Amino acid sequence: MKRILTAYKDLLGIIFGKAPIMVIVTFLLAIITGLLTPLGVYVNQHVFDGGLAVAQGVMTFTSYSFYLVLFVIIALLPTIISGIVWNYVQPRSILILRTSYKERMLKKLKTMKYEHFESEKSAEIIDKAYNRAESSARHLWPMYVNYWIISVISGIGSLAYIVSIRWWLLLTVLIPFILETYISSKTNYNIYSELETYWEKERKYSTLGWYLRSRDFSKEIKAFGNSDYLIDTYKNRLNERNKDYERYYFKNLRKILLGENITRIASIVNVIILLILFVYGKMSVGLFIAMTRLMFGGVYESLGGCAFIFKWAPYHINSFDYYDKFFNLSDESEGTEKDLPESFDIEFRDVWFRYPGTEKDILKGLTFKIKNGEKASIVGENGEGKSTLIKLLLGIFTPDKGEILIGGKKLYDYPLSVRTKIFGPVFQDFSRYSITLKENIGIGEIDEIDNDKKIIMAAKKGKADEFAEKFEKGYDTLLGRDFDGGVDVSGGQWQRIAISRAFMGNKPILLLDEPTSQLDPLAEANLYNEFAEIAENKTAIFITHRLGSTMITDRIFVISDGKIMESGTHEELMRSEGIYSNMFNAQKQWYKKEAEVVVNA
Repeated sequence: MKRILTAYKDLLGIIFGKAPIMVIVTFLLAIITGLLTPLGVYVNQHVFDGGLAVAQGVMTFTSYSFYLVLFVIIALLPTIISGIVWNYVQPRSILILRTSYKERMLKKLKTMKYEHFESEKSAEIIDKAYNRAESSARHLWPMYVNYWIISVISGIGSLAYIVSIRWWLLLTVLIPFILETYISSKTNYNIYSELETYWEKERKYSTLGWYLRSRDFSKEIKAFGNSDYLIDTYKNRLNERNKDYERYYFKNLRKILLGENITRIASIVNVIILLILFVYGKMSVGLFIAMTRLMFGGVYESLGGCAFIFKWAPYHINSFDYYDKFFNLSDESEGTEKDLPESFDIEFRDVWFRYPGTEKDILKGLTFKIKNGEKASIVGENGEGKSTLIKLLLGIFTPDKGEILIGGKKLYDYPLSVRTKIFGPVFQDFSRYSITLKENIGIGEIDEIDNDKKIIMAAKKGKADEFAEKFEKGYDTLLGRDFDGGVDVSGGQWQRIAISRAFMGNKPILLLDEPTSQLDPLAEANLYNEFAEIAENKTAIFITHRLGSTMITDRIFVISDGKIMESGTHEELMRSEGIYSNMFNAQKQWYKKEAEVVVNA
């Protein structure tokens, strides 16, 4: 209950901050609507009794017309107020809440440690917080708030009216209601608690569903003709999930039915009591009809509205709990060094690291140093930790032990805002944004995203200008097929865009993390040569398991089993006849054959 009230306070603060007059009007309309229920019972009584009195000639129609006017007003007002709430207040509130919650969560995602995206447990928290907290917020306000205020006021008024007729009728109304609320709340809590354990199954079927409708997967699905298999797998997973739901709901069916029918039975009993009072002349016709309508609808509907947040609390508490857990996920280090370092020496000191949720160390005491302005290659077989090393250097992950230094100071002494001005990375799995070409390059230095001159300079360095000028809209061309008017570019062109992105902002350290898996070995070597030339006097780190480009670098570091096993120039490592020499000799035929093909052509 405390958590729900906290959520309401938060929601009220958000909406009141954006639309205070709307909130005040909503409360006033809710209060007016709530008063109409007990007032309606009173008016109904006098409409029926007054009608009989007019028919018997003991009341004039003029006197009676006052109650008829009230009857019409009370009948129309709820519809008018409901129209205002549902057609104006509700849509506007949803827009305010949706915008506010999404903004909050996106800002949190910006500062959150990357390691949480790799964790299965954190992925569940992020997914549920993002998809359910905002949905719960939209339901809680104004529907629940408006409904709850109306219910509380009308409930209190209805109970007061019942007490004024026969005080003991209060017991026959409240006791069944309290019992039903307790059973329903406990049952709902048990159901939601048990179903939460099946999130993994939910994610498995929903992920497969995404594959079936995704453009990225559709080509291969059609090429291999495996859609029937995937659809059957999707259906099986969905049926498995549905069986879990059915089993738990069926297990609780008796309690659900009991909880939903206690007040219905109580209403019948109360009407029988009223009928006895009417038959024995203890109640007028108008009062009997008004009280019967109240027992069968008004009072329990009002009380049910008061208890609504208790009955549905389990679901919303769960949603907001995930929201809280999401915001409690750790953030990037703030850092104290607000200025760029004077030099850009890179040093790893006894760095150990394993991925969250795993038991295998990827890096095991990694130690090396790259001097400012050096061109260095980090080589090794696939899976040896080369890309992991880059993720640590960028601050994407935090070492379990050891230190990473930039310019003699700890990496995490620099806040994210400073680190992004130091490194210009090109990842193996670089991002392909469905935005304009200019924006795709400009996001490499967000402060310069509107600086066309710098974007064009970066494009020239990355050779994206060669195809940019051929587009009808040039750098304003929308890329990708996600939206109408978008242009689909080749993998090689995307690669040039990613490289251009790295050259935005004049970053002092450039990182090339095997973005060339679709290229043949000779083409890859040529790309690395181009990159090294463009890098000029900057520090450049090349990550690769192909060694055709290593001869252009000042130093080569060989990583194996999570450690630097060898380091030196190409000539030095070839003379040592170690890991590097064996790898190079095994691969040199790739470059020789490719060179022969080029010569013969």
